[in-house]
Amino acid sequence: MGSDFFDDRAGELVSRRDVARKMGFGAVMFAAPAPSGGAAAGRAPGGGGRAAGGALTDQDIMNFALNLEYLEAEFYLRAARNTSLVELGVISEADTTGPTTGGKLVPNLGSDSAEFIARAVGTDELNHVKFFRSALGSAAVKKPAIDLDALGFGFGSVADFLRLARIFEDTGVSAFSGAIGLLSDEAHRQAAAKILATEAEHAGAIRLLAISHGVEGPAFDDLDIPPTKEHPFSTDPDRGMTVTRDARQILRIIYGGKPGRGGFYPQGLNGTVR
Repeated sequence: MGSDFFDDRAGELVSRRDVARKMGFGAVMFAAPAPSGGAAAGRAPGGGGRAAGGALTDQDIMNFALNLEYLEAEFYLRAARNTSLVELGVISEADTTGPTTGGKLVPNLGSDSAEFIARAVGTDELNHVKFFRSALGSAAVKKPAIDLDALGFGFGSVADFLRLARIFEDTGVSAFSGAIGLLSDEAHRQAAAKILATEAEHAGAIRLLAISHGVEGPAFDDLDIPPTKEHPFSTDPDRGMTVTRDARQILRIIYGGKPGRGGFYPQGLNGTVR
């Protein structure tokens, strides 16, 4: 998947204020309400429900993050342990709006240096799912249908696994970096900052493993910086800062460039930001 995987350019690095403006905080960008089985009724502590004028709320942003955490957790659980959130009892079938399909235990991962990292990252992602579901309470969106084979790779070998894990981790870091300044509640911002730091640790570990296994690219969008020995981290060369993506850019990646649904989410995300 090269840099021309998506039709339009992702844009330049922007400040948090610019991200807030570009996300729109309103019905213009994410106008459609969640369908039946999407976001549940209720309020997230300190900033849930719909704000006046249709603006996005902390609840909306946290549910967007929860959708991403469902995907990451399912990926690592299937790749490293051959299990899932439902099979582990973390969520029930009633907590989903579609199955998780695709993926398998990665061959030879158990004897590779990447195995302990894969298991540790999977545990963190599972705990992030638990955290967001607990924080959101009855307002937490259900796990959407997920297709782990959306890109046609990720489970055939250790290198294959690292190639997809690197995409997930770099995307996750840029998503939290773009969203953290949009949260209005201080407790939510502090929690998001801790998760951002955790995702950054994951990304660093996965990128170094990718380099050691000879997995260097290609770029998956115009902002992506594939890991190399010359440039191991996803930081811009001038300021040493990681890439930030807004919701539009994240949706293009996880939907495989298709509008509204597709890619890893064949029925789309659950919630308002979709």
